[in-house]
Amino acid sequence: MISDQTHQELLEKFKAHLLDVNRKINLVSRHDSSKVVDDLIADSLAILKLIDYPHSAKVLDVGSGAGFPWIVHRIVRQDLQIISIDSNQRKIEFQRESTRILGLKQCIFHAARIETIAELDADFCIAKALGSVEMICGLVTRHLQASGKLVLPRSTKEVIDAVAVEALGFVVVSDTEYEAAGRVAKLLVLRKK
Repeated sequence: MISDQTHQELLEKFKAHLLDVNRKINLVSRHDSSKVVDDLIADSLAILKLIDYPHSAKVLDVGSGAGFPWIVHRIVRQDLQIISIDSNQRKIEFQRESTRILGLKQCIFHAARIETIAELDADFCIAKALGSVEMICGLVTRHLQASGKLVLPRSTKEVIDAVAVEALGFVVVSDTEYEAAGRVAKLLVLRKK
């Protein structure tokens, strides 16, 4: 287990790298980029506190973009096995370079659409900004093992249709509000039936 000080150092190193690359490649909003990255890190840490990852869990992040929340989760939980999927090759290259700079191991990258990837047998899947809950359920179900969990950070205003989710092979485990970076959001956790 690495220390909280080491976590903070790695988070700062990740932030610096992201801000540097963001000048050339649009990874996050360029308007007040430093605050945006701080808020994304705070949100990722808040989400991590709400997820019950078992030791060495295989975590799939779909539509992973700049690597939030998975890079933050991997910095804090060095035991996690990560599979990152994004259709944007430049974002995947940024993530790959970030893991090299941060010394993070057990990370697999796919610059592709989720529909084109062979089954992954993940314990958890995170999809932060990919689309509707129903669409995400349809895309990831074959990539989760039996009883695998789908973790979806959402707006507090979004209403979840539990019947539609169940028809897609999932049940709602929790729907928890949390606060990070001065805003309230919710974390929806679904379990594959």
